[in-house]
Amino acid sequence: MRHSLGEHVLQMLLTEPLGLSEPEIRRRLRPRISQPTLWRILNGLRSEGRLTVEGHARSTRYHGSDRTDAPTLRSRQLHQRVAAQLARDPTLRNLARNRLQKLRQVNPHGRIYHDRWAALLDGPLPQLLRALTEVSEQADSLRKESPFTVLIDAEDRRRIFESIRAA
Repeated sequence: MRHSLGEHVLQMLLTEPLGLSEPEIRRRLRPRISQPTLWRILNGLRSEGRLTVEGHARSTRYHGSDRTDAPTLRSRQLHQRVAAQLARDPTLRNLARNRLQKLRQVNPHGRIYHDRWAALLDGPLPQLLRALTEVSEQADSLRKESPFTVLIDAEDRRRIFESIRAA
């Protein structure tokens, strides 16, 4: 049911050029749903890149977005999987560090991204996890030159690619 509710919320947002606040969305939904349920739906849509958020606190407005392309969605899902692995086993950062050294050698033009990843790999784990899973244009750009692809096996990659293709 949550999936169809998410699609319904997204369709509602796509028809509102100025976006909607959370109370406006809840008022328009039938049957009514709880605030925590709506937050889960909105967070899910946001993590999929299907809506954007503008403002903070009471001035927060949600906008439907169909601008996110398949490669960006795939990258976000791959990196969410990586973040889950790193949360379980932070020592996997060493594999990413090794991969980063190889990336520096083969693509000197990606230096700005490599330097950012190096800082994140050497910094606190929560900051790294946040960078891996953040939904923003800056994070999407950073993930294009990611050293974490070595942490995703072929089967996980295939499943993610198929799920994006099916969406």
